[in-house]
Amino acid sequence: MAQSDPGQQNMFKVVIDDLDIGNFSKCEGLKASYDIKTYAEGGQNAFVHQLPGRIKYEYITLTRPIDRHSQKLAVWFASFRAVVRRANAQITVMDASGHDVMDWTFSGVVPVSWSAGSADVGANGVITETLVLSHEGFFDVAMAVPSGTLVSPHLDIPGL
Repeated sequence: MAQSDPGQQNMFKVVIDDLDIGNFSKCEGLKASYDIKTYAEGGQNAFVHQLPGRIKYEYITLTRPIDRHSQKLAVWFASFRAVVRRANAQITVMDASGHDVMDWTFSGVVPVSWSAGSADVGANGVITETLVLSHEGFFDVAMAVPSGTLVSPHLDIPGL
């Protein structure tokens, strides 16, 4: 039995507050980084301590050809004109067979922008749409720590 290539990227399924807004062919911005604080300890001349500070997240940029889910996306995006609310979202990468490979859950999601590519009736291209989302994070302790484990900054977490 042939196994699917786990590194092959095929489709990203996106659900925002239980609203399936469809599949996207491109997902960018899955990045987190810490502000590093340096501390030069008196008497310690061999090195400078590097301490993690705040964590920062990039905007998520999703792109796909315009499809039957585009109307749902447009309605969701436009709803923020009336009421601004932070949403939860899940992005799932799927393999060539449509099986879930990995997913990320985002909190505090709000739309930043939506755009459609240029439309030229004389061209043979596909019209794409791009959605940019801001969020407050996708890493949480529950994601990295086995259930029932007490979290400590000095804890050696198996598998990490």
